[in-house]
Amino acid sequence: MSDLPHIAVVGGGISGLSAAHALLRSGRANVTLLEADRRLGGKIRSEPIGDQTVDVGAEGLFARVPGAIELCRELGLGEELVGAARTATAVWTRGHLRELPAGIFSGLPDGLKPVLRSGILSPLGLARGALDLVLPASRGDGDRSVGQLVRSRLGRQALDRLVDPLLGTIYATDCDRLSARAAAPQLDALARGHRSLIQGLRAARPTPQQPGPLFVSLPGGLERIVVRLREELHEVDVRCSTPVRLLERAPDGSYQLDIANGKPLRADGVLIAAPHDEAARILRAVSPNAATELEQIGYSSTIVVTMRYSAGAAPEPLSLAGFLVPQSERRLLGACTCLSAKWPHLTATGEVWLRCSVGRASMPGALKLDDATLVARLAHELEQAMGLRAKPLDTHVMRWERSLPRYEPGHLDRVARI
Repeated sequence: MSDLPHIAVVGGGISGLSAAHALLRSGRANVTLLEADRRLGGKIRSEPIGDQTVDVGAEGLFARVPGAIELCRELGLGEELVGAARTATAVWTRGHLRELPAGIFSGLPDGLKPVLRSGILSPLGLARGALDLVLPASRGDGDRSVGQLVRSRLGRQALDRLVDPLLGTIYATDCDRLSARAAAPQLDALARGHRSLIQGLRAARPTPQQPGPLFVSLPGGLERIVVRLREELHEVDVRCSTPVRLLERAPDGSYQLDIANGKPLRADGVLIAAPHDEAARILRAVSPNAATELEQIGYSSTIVVTMRYSAGAAPEPLSLAGFLVPQSERRLLGACTCLSAKWPHLTATGEVWLRCSVGRASMPGALKLDDATLVARLAHELEQAMGLRAKPLDTHVMRWERSLPRYEPGHLDRVARI
């Protein structure tokens, strides 16, 4: 038996798999990975739809944060990454798709002319937004919500039609429950450092952009990363369907993991990469304060519906990467990604591929809808928004219940305490 320390990794999503991979590459530990589910990968999941394999969880990698790209290169997948062909996004409001201004920054452009041309805000909404230039500074202490910050400076309409569709959709929560420091740190810094948001945006120097696309993906789905990681972890004891009930300190200073369906496991160190409610339960005995703080973090749910249409379903070639739907529109649909316009490998099929996310305003009722009703209602709204002239050939419904942590005001302080 090796004299190397034994490290247990709890959680087989991309975080746990990446951690186990890094530990293995270091050559400084023996590793056991424990995953409660029957499969690895967590929120990365690719499913066959028609004759393609499409992501029904995480859908792309943000290239400006290089960790995931570097991991793909380590796994021999770097040369297969493809960049998004289109990134332009629209807002579906007042019966039309209205393209968001170029260069938009955390939902706010650096001036009113691009917004005026877009038609997203009404003349009254534009006039209210312009008051930001003359209102006194409002640099509040503590962590404000995104909703409070934007509404106080630019008005309700700018929040409802510009900011909330972007940030609220990304985090699947209402902007009044979304921490500005955690979810929009650049926006928060500008508000604190300038008398007005618009002046701050004008003064902000754009960060030099790296060459290449903002978003990348893998033909055949991002789950290929999970498959390659599992192949690399041949020296790691990987156990699926193995939930950890509790972590305790042993008398000799090591840790004992209580396994729900097996013998306890001893480890010299433990890395927890589990959802925070599971982490709270596991940590209750060794760190009750951290467990209590973890329990205070809320969850949001989302539903991803993928639809495949025939080549002639759209009245004209898709030119947008997708569109967002403000909550004030009271639609079931919260966002739509035009996969066949965004990703070249799906463009090549000649078909129309769409990925729908169910809106936050309708989530409580949406979770109760059966798949057939959900698909029918979304297809009707897509027909209204895009003029689709056919029914979908294939559909796939993925329900991600309690899957996204809520970054509520005070979130970063809570993480520091944990």
